[in-house]
Amino acid sequence: MFGEINLTVLVGVALIGALLLAAVWLSSLGRARSRKTSRRIARRASDVAAPAGQRGRVMAVSADGGTRLDAGSDMGKTPSLRDEHLAMIDAATRSFAAARGSVVVRVVHHGPDQYVDKQTAIEVLDVLRQAGRDARVDVVLHTPGGLSSATQQILHALKNHRGPKTAYVPYSAKSAGTMIALACDKIMMGPSAVLGPIDPQLGYLPAKLLSELMEEKNVDRIDDEMVIISKMAKRAVEDSRRFACEYVNAAHMTGDSCSLTDDLIGGGRNHDYPILPHEAMSLGLTVGTEVAEEVFTICKPPPEDETFFFLSMSSQQRAELEAVKSVEKTRFI
Repeated sequence: MFGEINLTVLVGVALIGALLLAAVWLSSLGRARSRKTSRRIARRASDVAAPAGQRGRVMAVSADGGTRLDAGSDMGKTPSLRDEHLAMIDAATRSFAAARGSVVVRVVHHGPDQYVDKQTAIEVLDVLRQAGRDARVDVVLHTPGGLSSATQQILHALKNHRGPKTAYVPYSAKSAGTMIALACDKIMMGPSAVLGPIDPQLGYLPAKLLSELMEEKNVDRIDDEMVIISKMAKRAVEDSRRFACEYVNAAHMTGDSCSLTDDLIGGGRNHDYPILPHEAMSLGLTVGTEVAEEVFTICKPPPEDETFFFLSMSSQQRAELEAVKSVEKTRFI
């Protein structure tokens, strides 16, 4: 009886052992197949994502569908729309510079907080200094204007540059942008591009009108702060007339007269007044309308992400943002 029981136990143990061995073998086979499948998928991903010269390199496929090579590789992450835009701008700039045999200076502003400031002045001065005083310079302009002191630095550098200087305005160069264009030998404008008056502004108010405040009202009816602002505005107008006449290129002037700059400062135009090519010519400016396609590309605005931003905004927030954007469209310094 005990012999029969022992035999049954032994047979059971043997069967269990065989089953365990089979399970281990199947698991090992599954892992091997999984590794082969992974390698096959990786090879396919490499063939699709990598250029021919880089196929076979070790690659990981990210969760967002982008590709990444391991450290030490010369292939980076998938470029963003902004990266592609910057690459397009740089390529257009190199192409235009090569075709013209020139050094290209870009003064291009798109955002509401972008304008000619101290940083812009430093960058322009550095480019002109490194180019050499006799180099051909092409200044590509798309700007609402900027700070008087920074603009004066740029004008001084352009005046002291001996090489030929051409300003390109494919779309718009207002206020300080117009003054920078006037410092060049010739201004090339797009068919519907605009320049503008160069009268100084204090905040959003025209300095010339502020300077006349005490002539329009009795000083006893003006508070002390406005009296000071009015006097500051008068000085700003005088300073602008002086340095505008000093730095405007002789190619745009009749003799030594400052009548052109005086007209652009005090000619009765609103600061946002658009001066189209035909009016610029009638004012005596040396203007052409042959603008290469690369110049338009250089001034293309960067891609915006506002579509995605709006999805998480309330209707009130949208209205507030649109109101701000509407105000910013009229902001010229």
